Amino acid sequence: MESPHPEPAEIVAGRLQLRPFLPRDVEGVYAACQDADIQRWTTVPAPYRRAHAEGYVRDNSLAGWEEGAGRSYAVTDATTGDLLGTIGLVEYDADEQIAEIGYWVSPGARGRGVATQATTAMARWCFGALGVARLQWAAEVGNEASRRVALRAGFTVEGVLRDRIRARDGSRADAWVGSLLPRDL
Repeated sequence: MESPHPEPAEIVAGRLQLRPFLPRDVEGVYAACQDADIQRWTTVPAPYRRAHAEGYVRDNSLAGWEEGAGRSYAVTDATTGDLLGTIGLVEYDADEQIAEIGYWVSPGARGRGVATQATTAMARWCFGALGVARLQWAAEVGNEASRRVALRAGFTVEGVLRDRIRARDGSRADAWVGSLLPRDL
């Protein structure tokens, strides 16, 4: 059973700030989600329209979190406020103390450790504030960038689950799966 929704928080991790989305983030989300890799490896709609970005930002704003819709954070540069990506909980079950993490990084912010740093910060928040005992990660087999982030953040890749993910064309695809436990950090 899906459990109560987590409360939003602002997380500062070195050069990054993780926070609920603000209306000014719509343009950054819209621009990032035009990227072929984001469309290939995530569940964003394709083609990605401005209305999709507006809905995503609205649902993950402070109001969205308070209404129980929000689960994702804007990952921003702590100094400039520029949107670098997003990270959030794909699944969260407080009763079982299990959550699954998901993320993407804007093309211009890739290769700088943004996803790894954001993933580590989110993991610490999940373990501390939410009492999560197991943080899970899944990515379609072949998504090497997501796998590298998970490994650098300390996840143990536990194997492949057949037909775990629905592919963009509606078919099923195999997924790498892994976990991070509090003692792994």
